[in-house]
Amino acid sequence: MKRIIYSIVVIMVISAIKSYGQQADSTRRRSISYLSRYLKTDTATARQVNDIQESYKRSARLVIANATLNEQQRRAAIDALIDEKNRKLEKLLPPLKRGKVIPTTERRRNWRADSTARTTN
Repeated sequence: MKRIIYSIVVIMVISAIKSYGQQADSTRRRSISYLSRYLKTDTATARQVNDIQESYKRSARLVIANATLNEQQRRAAIDALIDEKNRKLEKLLPPLKRGKVIPTTERRRNWRADSTARTTN
């Protein structure tokens, strides 16, 4: 009886490990599928957009985690990452589709050189 219970527990643990192992891949597939429908584009383009966004997120996490940078350096590094991401998306997507993917807070600001500058009255 103990052997049967032990076997059941082992099978449950193995199946749980396998399901968590495939979770990231299925999340990526869902994201690509969503982007393909949202942008009304082919899967290859949606995959490239997803790769650009994921690369940006990984790099931004590294910048934020870097304790040797002060706040101003972090902002400058993240602004550079945003510019790089947007440049890649500009090459890949037409303006209307790019407007759907790039948040308004990350679009170029021609009216202000420094995105961290504040006006005082």
